[in-house]
Amino acid sequence: MNETKPNANNNASQNSGDALMEYLKEDFFPKHGTKVIIALCIVAICIFAFAQNLKVSSEKEIAMAEELGKGLSYMYAGETDSALTAFEEAINSGVLKGLSLAKATLLAGNIHLQSLSLDNAEALYKQTISNASGVEIITSAAEHGLAVVAMERQNYPEAISLLNAFVNKYGKRTGDLAKRYAKTEPVDKVPTVPSALWKLALCYLETGDSDKAAKTAEKILKIYGDAQKIADDASKLLATLEK
Repeated sequence: MNETKPNANNNASQNSGDALMEYLKEDFFPKHGTKVIIALCIVAICIFAFAQNLKVSSEKEIAMAEELGKGLSYMYAGETDSALTAFEEAINSGVLKGLSLAKATLLAGNIHLQSLSLDNAEALYKQTISNASGVEIITSAAEHGLAVVAMERQNYPEAISLLNAFVNKYGKRTGDLAKRYAKTEPVDKVPTVPSALWKLALCYLETGDSDKAAKTAEKILKIYGDAQKIADDASKLLATLEK
């Protein structure tokens, strides 16, 4: 009987993950706008990966899954305050370790960022990076979150530094269409590089550096023309700067 429990838990986790992804896509993102959309997109990816790959093989892993599950259930129900409470209780419980702790701090950090509780968001993102063991999908989400925190504080020089570091670290595409069609173009390590570039263009604009803003927008069009919304925004920015 004990041998069947991990499979049942995995199936339940997968179903919950699929439903949560649909909720985030159809309901959560439209309600909460674009300020934290990138960080939240990464959260969705992390949740999906967690739901798909969770393998409970010990009591400790089961306990960690249950602690995370409480907060995820509240998120699915749209009860953000309760979700935050659940995640913070899990973080402070001492039960979560390693990647499970990193996921909880990332999720809690995003909720704090959503409510513009910037100091708390920053602390949680840093904790995420410390516990993510270099797992890029989680680490990058926290790094991107720190850049958004800097933007919200209007500390554009810091945001520019963080976003440049992000793009250099995770951006591998070149814009070489021949290699892209031949499927030999390098692939970005995470899917949010074009969004980071767009934020970078906006930060340059905020600091009055129109030349760098334009060059960044041009880079978006060259390399990420297939990211339609961001490419459209970059094209509009260039048209405005050329007037």
